[in-house]
Amino acid sequence: MTYQTSFGGAWTQQKLGALAKYLKAYATIFKKNPKARFYSISYVDAFAGTGELQRPEPGKFASLWPELRANEKEYRKGSVRRALDVDPPFDKYVFIEKSVRKCAELQQIALEFPSRKIRIVNEDANSAILRWCDKLDSRRERAVVFLDPFGASVRWEAIAALGRTHAIDLWILFPYFAINRMLVRNRKPPKQWADRLTAVFGTPAWEQSFYSTTAFRSLLDPSQRIESIHKSVDYREITKFFVERLKKEFVAVSQPLPLLNSTGSLLFMFLFAAGNERSAKTGLNIANSIIGR
Repeated sequence: MTYQTSFGGAWTQQKLGALAKYLKAYATIFKKNPKARFYSISYVDAFAGTGELQRPEPGKFASLWPELRANEKEYRKGSVRRALDVDPPFDKYVFIEKSVRKCAELQQIALEFPSRKIRIVNEDANSAILRWCDKLDSRRERAVVFLDPFGASVRWEAIAALGRTHAIDLWILFPYFAINRMLVRNRKPPKQWADRLTAVFGTPAWEQSFYSTTAFRSLLDPSQRIESIHKSVDYREITKFFVERLKKEFVAVSQPLPLLNSTGSLLFMFLFAAGNERSAKTGLNIANSIIGR
């Protein structure tokens, strides 16, 4: 039985489809290129969840159409199963998950792939990433890391640590909708939200970039100066700010892939960042071709 939270839609398939294509291309390069075979490659899923996406069953008549059942099975695959299905496989898989219950399900999935070297880490993703980066041997190891948080859960210190290895290709889901909800319009965010935004962006400079102050004289008392604070950015400037922050830690960053819900509202921006100077151009070309930019 799966306990994966029911969340997502067509945008989820966009995200997972892009990731799976990149993992396939990445593994093929490292396994078939004689020079690249020098490196051990890992796939790290920092918010692994479970191996299956939940949605309503297709109904009792689905058994009459085997291809429908097969398509439904493929549709339900989460990032964990899609990564494990990649052939040629990665040398190591690290699945990080905070929920004990979901980790138990990941253990069951691991049993289905006895030939894969899988490690399941029951820990907060941010602290686990910092510890994993400290142990990475960048002289002999390369990795793809997938950061797929629910809300604004990724702290900048984890992203910066990944960049400092100079050995990571990163796919990250920027939670625009959650960020924008905290950026209130006619005043600056309350301290709790402001602290979270600073943790996400890794700098308090977002406040100066996202908010403007207008000063005017009171009509009742011209000697009194009144200031009005308001949000002065849209999704373009907010995304650009995050991309520029990524560029300070990584060699190259892709164009963002907007992920929309069924009503056309922007939920996330899906981004690729390459950390190794020698392979950045190749990785960026593959990522942009998958994204379609």
